[in-house]
Order: sequence, then structure tokens, then C-alpha cells
Amino acid sequence: MIKKRKGTFKRAGIRFLIGGSIGGLGGALIGYFHASNQKLPLSQKELTEIILVSLRILFVLAFVLSIFYIVQVLQAYKAYQKSTDDESEELYRTMNKRHSYAVICSGVSGIFAALSVILAYKLIFADSYAELYLPVLDFLAAIASGILQAYVLKVYNRIRNLNMPLVPTLKELKNNIMQIDEAEMEANYKISFEIVMNLNGIILPGIYLALFLLSLFRQEVELTGLIVAAVIHLYIMGMQFKMTKAYYK
Repeated sequence: MIKKRKGTFKRAGIRFLIGGSIGGLGGALIGYFHASNQKLPLSQKELTEIILVSLRILFVLAFVLSIFYIVQVLQAYKAYQKSTDDESEELYRTMNKRHSYAVICSGVSGIFAALSVILAYKLIFADSYAELYLPVLDFLAAIASGILQAYVLKVYNRIRNLNMPLVPTLKELKNNIMQIDEAEMEANYKISFEIVMNLNGIILPGIYLALFLLSLFRQEVELTGLIVAAVIHLYIMGMQFKMTKAYYK
């Protein structure tokens, strides 16, 4: 029992040390710039432009990777239809693995495209034509990402012999999950649990800390970010309440 308590205190101490180091470093930097009236090496506009270029490059990479994996899925599916019993299991695993990669890459490309549209919207009102057409391209990239995700879902229906709609309801998603094999379902449950625990215990508290330091630096409360983080946190708490009520009814 004593050993277990020591282990708990040790883990808590390590987390506190990491959090204190991040907060101390952030506070020291903020104090330095505030006391010496130093400015950041990049202006907000320059930083936004660098982030936009990075997002566009990452979008292209994720988009191309998704297409690459979906082509592999179609090739594996053709081979799967002609395969023998000895080959079918390995092809089935390969096919679904590649399709999962395609889903991830297409989803990531959609995130990058959406971020690019949001960050580039102010360029629509720019005087320069070179700056004017870029947000339009970002918007077209977001549409292309949505079309790709729809096609990836269509391929999923084909390889799983399902009829999942483009925008499925929660009930349809649950029915689909119940049709997968036991090992895959267990993997889904495990990763879902890890996502919730990491969001609740590490990621969201980290976002709160980052917003706090940013508020200190800018001398204004980042209200939008705080509301978004709080809504996500409250949603997790609400779903945990729903789980408790359903299990102990």
C-alpha cells in the first residue's frame, strides 16, 4: 500500500513538474518581452502567412496520400474477390488497413483545408489580385476534400458490403460498429477510451494553460477559445454522466 502511494505521488509530482516548467518558461518569456518592450520577431500578418503556407502544403500531402491509399484499397479489393481462402484473410486485413489510412488522411486534409479557409478569409478584401484568389483556392480545396471523403465512404460501403449514407445518423454508426469483428471492436473501444482520457486529463488542461498564457501576453481574455474548450470538456462530462446512468440503472 505504501509503495502504491509513493508511485501515485511520484506520477503526480512529475505532472506538476512538467506543468510548472511549461508555465514558468511561458511566464519568463512573457515577462521578458513585457519588461523590455521587445516585440516578437514576426508580425501577426507574417505569422498567419507562414501558417497558411504550411497548411496548404500539408493539405496537398494528406490529400495525395489519401488518394494513394484508396487506390491500394481498390487493387486489394479486386485481388480479394479472386483470392482463395488462404489468401483472403491477409488481403482483407490489408484492404481494411489501407482504407483506414485513407480515411485518416482525407479527414486530416479536410481539417487543413478548413483552417486555411478560416485564416485566409480576410484576404478576400485585399487589393491585390494575387492575394484575392488564394482564399478561393482554399475554399475549392475544402470542397475537394469533402468529395474525397464521400468517395472514401463509398469505397467503404463496397468493401464491407454496406449501405452507409453520406451523412449517417448516430444509430446507423452504432449499427455499423456492431457488424465489425470482435478484435476490431475491442481496438475501437480501447482507442476511444484513450482519446477521452487524454482529452480530459492532458489535452484540455494544456489548452487552458496555453490560453491563460496567451491572455497574459495579449492582455485580453481569449474568450472564444475558452468557450470552445469548456464546451468540449462539459460534453465529455455529460457523456460520462450518461454512461453512469445507463450502466447503473
